[in-house]
Amino acid sequence: MAGSWKLLLDARRRRRLARELGGLDSPRAYGWNLKQVEALDSAGARLLWDVWGRQLPDRFECQDDHRHWFSWLQDTSFPAPPVPHRLDEAIERVQQGVLGFVRVVGGILLLVGQLMVEVAYCVRHPRQIPVREIAATIFHVGAAPMLLLGLVGFAIGVVMAIQIGMTLQQFGAPMMIIQMMGLAVLRELGPVIAGLILAGRSGSAITAGIGAMHLTGEYDALRAFGSSPSLRLALPRVVGATISVPLLVVWTDIAALFGGALTGQLDLGVGYKLFLSKLPESVQIVNFWIGLGKGALFGLTIALIGCYFGMTAPPNTAGLSRNTTLSVVVSLTLILVFDASSGALLTNVGLL
Repeated sequence: MAGSWKLLLDARRRRRLARELGGLDSPRAYGWNLKQVEALDSAGARLLWDVWGRQLPDRFECQDDHRHWFSWLQDTSFPAPPVPHRLDEAIERVQQGVLGFVRVVGGILLLVGQLMVEVAYCVRHPRQIPVREIAATIFHVGAAPMLLLGLVGFAIGVVMAIQIGMTLQQFGAPMMIIQMMGLAVLRELGPVIAGLILAGRSGSAITAGIGAMHLTGEYDALRAFGSSPSLRLALPRVVGATISVPLLVVWTDIAALFGGALTGQLDLGVGYKLFLSKLPESVQIVNFWIGLGKGALFGLTIALIGCYFGMTAPPNTAGLSRNTTLSVVVSLTLILVFDASSGALLTNVGLL
């Protein structure tokens, strides 16, 4: 052995040497010559001691001023590491999960409270309203994904009309496609499709955009200049997403209904003019407003979750990628939970 073995100064080197030396078949059967070692500390001696099976090898030489480390290791009894119990591990994982959930919920509620304070501040000082940032968010969240949502909505409308129409033709009631498509699209599919796509697209972009400011130092610089991150970063995105997503829900509804009307004329013999004229009579207007309200709720949820995980992202790439993933997962989960809850609460509204 040669060189410096002050391994506390370089953890990567310590792990590499432990891995290489631990691969020896019978370490104590080798002859170990440490006279060329320039420096040795307790960490280096402990690494070799563990490799030797906590006993000196039969053939061992070292400098006199290094020998005291191995004498100290011979006279010291180290307790065996505790063997984790599966039940204890499971309980600890559950505790960590519960604490993490409570921490996230508390952080989101604190962000909501801070945004309410910022709204009150903007009401008192209208010139401080971040109009440009809100307009930019409306463009990035609302205008940019229109083509994607239009294509997805049209495709889903076509598929729904084909699948439902085949069943209705068997019962001789192809005209029912108008009411069924109207209810499904306006009340459920339009908001859910827009929410799910935007959670993956815009929610991740919000988290990554704010989280990247921690890496570049922009977030700390914003606070150093006395600006509120919640006013300049979170509020514009929350307001812009809350405005944009309902409009995208309307756009998705139009695309899906157009696809259903086109399929109805081509496959079911239901003309698109008849489809459009009978749609307001078959579906109550309250279903449209329910879908619009869901869109606003989904937009608020996506922006809040994205801003929270972006503002709490650690200043490293691993933490940023983890928070971006969590942002998408939590947003998708909450959208489905809110949709199911609203569907259960509004069962008797607009369906009779």
